Parts: sequence; structure tokens; C-alpha cells
Amino acid sequence: MNKLIIAMMLTMACMASSAQQKTSDLVLKFQGRNVDIAPFFEDFPYSQFSLSDDGQKLFFFKTSNQNKLQWLDITKEKDLSKATDVVDLDFSKRNCWQPVYNEKDGNVYWIGDENNEEIINIYRSNLLSPKPEKLTDVPYIYAWDFNPDKTKIAYVARLAQNEKRLDELRILDLKTGSDELVCQDKPDFRYTWGDVSWQPEGKGLMLLALKDADRTYANIIYIDTETKQTTVLTDPSKPGSYAGTSVMDEWISGDECFFFSDQDGYKNLYRFDRRTMKAAQVTHFTSDIEDARFVTIKNEKYLFVLQSNPIETSLMLMDIKTGKMLYQQSSDLSLSIGAVQGDQVSLLANSTSVVFQIVKAEVGKKSMKLSVLFDLPETLKDRLVHSDVDRLSIPTFDVDPATGKTRMLHAYLYKPKNPLPKGKELVMIESFYGGNNRYNTEYQIFNAAGIAVLSPSPRGSAGFGRDFAAMNDKDLGGNEIIDIIYCADYISKKLDVPAERIGVFGMSHGGYATMRLMTFPGEVNGNKAHFKFGFGIETAGFCDIIYQHTHSNIPDWTALEAGDPVKDAAKLIDRSSLYHAEKLTGPLLLLHGNHDNRVDIEGSRLMDRKLTHLNLPHRYVEFEGLGHGIKGVDNNRKFYYECFRFLDEIENGELKMK
Repeated sequence: MNKLIIAMMLTMACMASSAQQKTSDLVLKFQGRNVDIAPFFEDFPYSQFSLSDDGQKLFFFKTSNQNKLQWLDITKEKDLSKATDVVDLDFSKRNCWQPVYNEKDGNVYWIGDENNEEIINIYRSNLLSPKPEKLTDVPYIYAWDFNPDKTKIAYVARLAQNEKRLDELRILDLKTGSDELVCQDKPDFRYTWGDVSWQPEGKGLMLLALKDADRTYANIIYIDTETKQTTVLTDPSKPGSYAGTSVMDEWISGDECFFFSDQDGYKNLYRFDRRTMKAAQVTHFTSDIEDARFVTIKNEKYLFVLQSNPIETSLMLMDIKTGKMLYQQSSDLSLSIGAVQGDQVSLLANSTSVVFQIVKAEVGKKSMKLSVLFDLPETLKDRLVHSDVDRLSIPTFDVDPATGKTRMLHAYLYKPKNPLPKGKELVMIESFYGGNNRYNTEYQIFNAAGIAVLSPSPRGSAGFGRDFAAMNDKDLGGNEIIDIIYCADYISKKLDVPAERIGVFGMSHGGYATMRLMTFPGEVNGNKAHFKFGFGIETAGFCDIIYQHTHSNIPDWTALEAGDPVKDAAKLIDRSSLYHAEKLTGPLLLLHGNHDNRVDIEGSRLMDRKLTHLNLPHRYVEFEGLGHGIKGVDNNRKFYYECFRFLDEIENGELKMK
């Protein structure tokens, strides 16, 4: 008996030691301080939340030794650590996009791949038997959605790219497994990313299509499932972004529905009547609609509308018959619709300083009441939020024609609660995809290390209408780079931090922008600007635009953002940092996964080889098996370890310019 007790005690001690070792591995060293990243990957390792249609089941990803898709019945349990795996898969080694629960068959459906290589298909797994089932076998799926009774899925398959492109609209029967071809697209209207909306009796399908494969001309089309006839519902002569164009899942009736388009400059609501095959604009906002769902108040149907920008969200109720907004109220949270039951709307919420909440909106005819259904303990929030956030408006180089005054750029400044000492301060500036009113783990980890983060929205950013988002179309590496340089100069003066202590960082497009900023020749589009960034950290970026175009699974992106790789070759070469590498202003850290098909790993390897040849200070770090992004706790630990190691070596003079 004594031997058994001793053995049990030894086992428990070993387990405790192992747990302690695991936690200590997540305490990183930087500038003589401990940076504990365990709260982000052990205490709250959760992200990408969604709700079942009834609002009872919460789905999310848990980052641990594996990246798991999990679910929790929040009517019975509020502790996320009690969640159950949806499927027996490690999503650090594969992609899982848009997981959706189908209450009719108890399965969770998603589109994803098997090796982080973005060969995207439809998969499912039953909550009672977490084994995956692959339902399609195509190179890529653009769009998909269930019919109203959840027995079928309509999906758009991309079978080839560029001049060999061929896209199909298909219907998959979830009971029989039959997979029926509805029709193929044509060169004048190419199918694209988005959702599919079913006419209630299955007589037709609405989806997105690009006129002449041009991303700036996104349209809504209706396809009759019997005649196969395609009708374009939006004006094909008007520009519209695919980000600002979408369909509503639920129809008003068998003949009427709403959809969204930003052809007037902002994402607004349109009404389609299948009897006349005509569409008409309903709202005329000058701020984008985020989403809209039907609510039922005393047996009468209304439309609950979210309107958002990177600063606030407006919640509105619309009379369906007249299109009139009955009332509106604002929130400083970033909100998205999770589920609707009658007059109850469950909203998923976060902000620059709010990690995660579920907010309930009780919608009445004259007002709505908001209350928090789910929140984190205050002690956990303290471990996850390390910044005080200021909203800034930063002047850039040109005049805004709407105001006739200097254009102002929106930005958030994340100030660490425990900053580095005077003279040792560091500021990191997000090179692209910044300015969002959302909780950001990367910012908070840098803040925990005492580093300030500036998150600006240069031209080309979403949230300020179609025209602002399109300002960098065909101008990649152009004026949006000048915007970031002006932001860097502004924050250097505001915080009294010299340029050598200000760095730039970003992923994907942001990785490209980081390298472009670090090697900027001083002028573009006749505009001159200069800022000598002290360092840069790029993740999954590209240094040669033409190489990116010919080695990416989304070549239409570079065609939109940069231009034609043949006609505009000279411009694209000049805007590629690979050909200006000798102008590097400070040490550069390059990080990339070797299974990345979005941005080929050569996007970083080429720069590594060029900087090595030039004998310029940099480091290249490759992540085995990762695709486009950093997933899994071990990979995240490696990522932040390399970032802090890099910054320490700069501070210690081990990596410096000659």
C-alpha cells in the first residue's frame, strides 16, 4: 500500500513537473523581462467563434499542441475548457473555414483542406461521432450554403485558373450523396467567393459573379435551376467590390429577398422580386452595412440591421414593407450576428480591449435592450489585455476631395501598461490590415513585452466604403506605402521615439508592405517620402510581385492590386523589394510556412538569398508544414521567440547595419 501511494505521489509530481515545464516554455525572455504568453495559449486559447442557428451551441478553435475545433452547449455550461472536440483532426496541419452546424442531421460542415495547401473541399463530422467525412473532390470551393431545410448544399467549384479557368455551380444531396451540375460560368461573368442563397422552393440560386473576372465589378446573379438561365441583378456597368457584395440566406417570401451591394460606394441593401426579375436599392447609407437578419416581433417580421465601421457599430430595426429605419442605437463594440430566435438576437462581440463577449439584443418595435450573456472573468481579462488604447487621426500627404482638406487616416495606438524604459522604447507599426476595432492577440503580446503598437488604416483598408478600399487598386506598393511612412513620422514625433527604434510588421500583403517599406526608394507616383525604419518583421510575404502572381492560388488578387504582370512588368519590378534590397534601412526578420500556396515560400526565401548576398543583417525562419499563417501553440511559441530574439539581438548590437 505504501509503495502504491509513493508511486502515485511520484506520478503526480512528474505530471506537475511536466505541466510546470510546459508553462515555463511559454515564458519568453525580452529586454531582461519575462513575457508570459501562456495566458493567450493556455488560459484563453480560443478564437473564431460562431453560434448554431438556435444560439445554444458555441463553436470555436482551441490552440494547444493541436489546433482543435470545439463546441459547447452554453445553455448548460459557460466554462470553455469543458468544451468537446467537434472532430478528431488537428487544424494546425490543415485548414478549416466557415464551420456551420446543421441541426437537421447533427453534423458540422466546413470547407477546408488536408495539408495546409488550400485544396479546398466540403467536409463534415457528426457531434456524436467525431470522424471526418470528405464530401467533394475538387481543386477549390469558392462559395457554398444549405437549402432552407438543410438537406442539400449548393456550392461553386473552381476547377482551373487564369485562361484555363472553369467554374461550376453544383448541388450536393446530403442524404443520397448525389452531386448534380447546375451550370458552368462564362467568361463575361465568373463565379467568385461569397455565399449562396436558395429560393425557398429550390427554383433558383443567388450568388456572386465578377464581370470579365474583374474583382472591382462584383455582381449578384440569379440562376434558375430548371432553365439554367442566368440573370444579373446588379448593374454590370457599375463598379462593386466582392467584399461589399453579398446575399442574404433567408428570403422574405418565395418571390422576394434582400441582397447587399456597394455599387453606390457603400454596402447597402437591395430588394429583388423574382416575379419581375428586377432589383431596387432600399437603403442609401454612407457607411457599410455589416449584416442583416429577420426578426419576428409579435408575429410580424422586421429586419435587424448592423451597420459598422472600424470605430463603432450601429444597430437598427427596419420596416420591411416601407424600408424605413424605425430606430437606431450605437455601440463601441465590434458586433456580428451569431443567431436569431424570434425577437432575440445573439451577437458576438469584441473590441480593441474586449476579448470576447456574447451580447443579447431583445428587439422591440420602438427600442432594443442589450445585455451581456457571456463574458470572461476579470482576472483573466487582466492577463489578456496589456494596453491602453487611443484612437488617432493622422494626416497623410494628399487632399481628400470629399473635404477639400488634408486626408486623415484612422489608427489605434496600443500603449503598453508596463512600457520599456525611457530611451529603450520600441514602436511597431502594422504595415497593412490595421485599424480594426477588434481584440488582437499579437498586439497584446507585444504590449506585454513593453512594446507600443500603432495600427493604422492606410488607403486600401476596409471599413470606410468601397472607394477608399479601392484606392490602392493597380497601385500595390504605391500611395498606401506613403501613408504608412507618414504614420511612422507622426508617431515618432508624438511619442518622441527616434526612427531607429520604430519598426514595421505585417503578414501576407502586410509582409510585402513590410519589405517594401524597409527598402523604399524614396518616391512613387511622383510623391516623395522617407522614413528610416529601424527594423522589420514580415510573415508570409512576397518580395517579387510577378513571381507572386505566377506562383499563387489567387493570381486575380495581384492582377487587381498590382496590375497586369506583362503590360505593367516594369512597374511591378520597380515596386518589388527584391530589386531594392540594397536600400534596406535596418535588420529584417523573415518568417514563412513551407506549405503556403497563397504566398509561395519563395516570397521570403528570395529575399533571404538576396540579403545574404548583400551581407545585410537579417534572419530567415521557416515553419515546417504550415500554410498561410501561424497555427498551433508550438508554432506560435516559436514565432514569438524568434521575434523577441531578433529584437534583443538588435538592441545588443548583434544585428546592425554597416
